[in-house]
Amino acid sequence: MTTVRDIVFGELIPGKPGEAAGEVLAAAERLAGTGVVADQPQAPAAALARAVLAKVAELLDFEISDVFVGAWKTRSALLTAARETHATPGLRREVSIRSFTMPWEYEAEMDVVVNGSVVTTLTAAVTLQLTVTALAAVVEAGRLTALTAGDTTARGELLVRCSSPAAEHTVAEREQPVDLRRELRLGGGGVALIDEAGEVAAQPSP
Repeated sequence: MTTVRDIVFGELIPGKPGEAAGEVLAAAERLAGTGVVADQPQAPAAALARAVLAKVAELLDFEISDVFVGAWKTRSALLTAARETHATPGLRREVSIRSFTMPWEYEAEMDVVVNGSVVTTLTAAVTLQLTVTALAAVVEAGRLTALTAGDTTARGELLVRCSSPAAEHTVAEREQPVDLRRELRLGGGGVALIDEAGEVAAQPSP
């Protein structure tokens, strides 16, 4: 399955355990070239940048489908249909959405440590722009049970910020199509779009 890491860095070529590869190394070279990470007596800037970007890649190793489902659970036409079908057993809703764009952001602060001392603190800021067109879905019993159409494009960007000196640099950006019908595992009853226990508890007593 496609991960947020794949969107930002592209497909990674497996290397030795713990070794960054592919676009992660290219992003590290760009980061080292900005001067945000300085050479240290026992650790050149390139090595420090590789360590930072390898950690970022590790943090982003979760599935893009979780981003979509999390957003749909917060506010969407799919959530409305989920609540309606959960409240009325046997009700089936077909949801069509012409186009929508979903922003998503993630930040992580990382200390750059050399010989036990923090030499600088960086902030990795990841943004995704997820655009879906011509979505056609089926919702039953509060769950997304089928996707019959829909094209999705994901654009990812990674910025690294430093507070001293104040600087911000884009070190990776990519765009790629995402096949939601492949990413969302809808077998076995579909994907829950509501917290069923919470929804039941919210119903008024007869």
